[in-house]
Amino acid sequence: MVIARYITKEIFNTFCAITFVLLFIAISNKFVMFLAKAASGKLPVGLVFKVVGLYIPELFGLLAPVAMFVAILFTHSRLHADSEVAVLLTCGFDWAKLTRITLIMASGVAVIVAILNLVLVPVISVEREKILADGQIAGVMRAITPGQFQTIDENDQLVFYVENVLPDGTLKNIFIAQQPNTEKVTNQDMVVITAETADIKQLGNQNEFYLVLHNGYRYVGNPGDANYTVTSFAEYGRELKYSSGPLPSFEYLRPSMQIFNSTDSRDIAEFQWRCAMPFAVIILALLAIPLAKVEPRQGRYAKFLPAVLIYMLYYNLLTVVKRWIANGVLTSWPGLWAVHVLFLLLAVILALKVSGRWDEFRYNWSLRKQIA
Repeated sequence: MVIARYITKEIFNTFCAITFVLLFIAISNKFVMFLAKAASGKLPVGLVFKVVGLYIPELFGLLAPVAMFVAILFTHSRLHADSEVAVLLTCGFDWAKLTRITLIMASGVAVIVAILNLVLVPVISVEREKILADGQIAGVMRAITPGQFQTIDENDQLVFYVENVLPDGTLKNIFIAQQPNTEKVTNQDMVVITAETADIKQLGNQNEFYLVLHNGYRYVGNPGDANYTVTSFAEYGRELKYSSGPLPSFEYLRPSMQIFNSTDSRDIAEFQWRCAMPFAVIILALLAIPLAKVEPRQGRYAKFLPAVLIYMLYYNLLTVVKRWIANGVLTSWPGLWAVHVLFLLLAVILALKVSGRWDEFRYNWSLRKQIA
């Protein structure tokens, strides 16, 4: 159908333009954030573009609902302002057909968002966090300067020396001296550790780094005192008090089927949030159709402000309810579904009023009451 292709093309072109602008802004913010980490030595410069690129699917899933909402608003407002909708309605093109054409386009975007949020984004997020973890380890490595004595403990109690760092990150000929902290413990012995080689490892998903030493000796005693102990080791682990800030919670890294079967409130909130964005595309599309109706003399942006306020209320309610579910303030049922149902009812009422069905229903109802 020519009219359907025309409306779909207008919505699609506007949606692509708005999505590109929103993605550019969001990616720019991410780029600045990770560039600052690279400048401080917490992330290698070569990983900045790769990490930012891995954020694109997640950002698209978040921005697609608002992009579709604004695209329908712009397209339908222009059709109303140019009296094109009035001409279509005069020729027998009703509101149901207009809504159906718009929802077909929105449904396609909703399916893409569902696939991204439920399947691809968790996998990509795991890969992204692995890259960031490797980058943090590289940051720890860069904090170690070969050939110099340096303190790597927050209280300057740990003196560290490395003779050389090999290209694969292996440390050669390590010397570590832990001075006694007399402010906390008295009569504490001094510890000296030497090793041939060492490397740095991260403990799982935690922001904790350990220096694993190989083939060395550990000396414990007081300087100038012959009473000391010597222990040889093949492998010895030592925590590095290096922190680049707390890592985020990792519920969003778990597969959708795993958190779907979970009874933890945080997992339930995360799963409902992943499902919320595809539903939001459809509900916002239904809201945009009646909100876009303007009179020819009003201008195409006459109802843009109230439409944006409705979107902000919808999105903020989703985020607040998600937080409440995760914290156990609200039960998982109805959870986020209550917010969807509330705004779906609002969309239906607005559509009935704009199409004239609401006045028709009230007239028929009052007529029945008079006859009764």
